Amino acid sequence: MGLLIGVLLGLAIGGLCRWLDIPSPAPPTPIGALLVVAMTAGYLAAAQLA
Repeated sequence: MGLLIGVLLGLAIGGLCRWLDIPSPAPPTPIGALLVVAMTAGYLAAAQLA
């Protein structure tokens, strides 16, 4: 449930940033976006192990 809320919140923030024409808080390059995904995956994996 938390993962779904996180995805929906991320989509909402991204959509609002685009709609209001303000800079997105996400990195503008594919490598930067992959870094964010990798950090999130590591965070979720560590939560499962703990």
